[in-house]
Amino acid sequence: MPLNIITAYRKSNALFAFVDSKAPLYLSTEKGKTVEQLARLCNVYQDRFHSLLNYMKKLNILIKKEDKFYLTEQWASLNDQNSFETLYIKFELDPVFWNTWSQYSSSLKKPNKKSAFELTHHESFFDYLNNEKHKDIKTTFDNLMGEMTNKTNNHIIDYIPLDGIKTFIDIGGGVGNFVKNIKTHHPHIQCHVMDQYNFTKKESEEITFINGDFFSEIPSSYDAYSIKNVLDDWPDDQAIDILKNCHTAMRDDSVLYLIDIIKEPHEATSFDLYIDTLLLGRRRYQSDFEFMVKQAGLSIKNIYNLNFSTENGNYYLFEIKR
Repeated sequence: MPLNIITAYRKSNALFAFVDSKAPLYLSTEKGKTVEQLARLCNVYQDRFHSLLNYMKKLNILIKKEDKFYLTEQWASLNDQNSFETLYIKFELDPVFWNTWSQYSSSLKKPNKKSAFELTHHESFFDYLNNEKHKDIKTTFDNLMGEMTNKTNNHIIDYIPLDGIKTFIDIGGGVGNFVKNIKTHHPHIQCHVMDQYNFTKKESEEITFINGDFFSEIPSSYDAYSIKNVLDDWPDDQAIDILKNCHTAMRDDSVLYLIDIIKEPHEATSFDLYIDTLLLGRRRYQSDFEFMVKQAGLSIKNIYNLNFSTENGNYYLFEIKR
């Protein structure tokens, strides 16, 4: 029996405990601390924490020189609480989301139509995040999405056709990292972001942030619209509703840029299960995107391979018109 699969969760939980203790913030590849120093700084039981540090060493997250622990080069970013790696650990392994997996098998059974997250917390993923009581988790989520955007930005900017574009809005664009990058390369473009905020409208760094709900209404008459890493969060019918609202908002000469992962035939990843667990979302094949775009009364003019991939799949840019 492959016990390493059964016990793999222990690594994830141990890593979360290590990051949650804030110990990495006191360490670097050059700055080390003894277990006594870390236990005091983190206000933890020294003997038990020593076991955790030794396990982090076994996982090559830490190295030990004489009596001090240091971060390895591969994990050096953990000493930055806003790094992509730290945010990813704090979000995905937070008990709020980790505990959701206990309801995954129940969520698969008919006639249930709720995600495992909703069965666990009695409200949908985004309703939970937008609850004022959970603003810390919402901040972590927004910052993580922003860092993910930073990883893809340069690849997108190399391919996205922006000649003649004067106004641009990113739908569901969070903290606005995508349009900030567009503004850097094309300062003449007026850039807006629409998402769910706790304000109506705000200007920041020459970007306009607009509170809105893409299931209700999308601001009209922009030259260009974009939807990035949004549709895989929703079942087909709701994804089509978002595209239909884009169609309503667009002028005849407007363009919609859809940026997402295209699933390869016969491909299977744990990310498929993850977004199903949280959102009933799913990655889609190219034929799925073609179907949804057609259902929304739109048409795909070009598909650009962004030559960028993650463990979740390969990214593409769809150029879509009315």
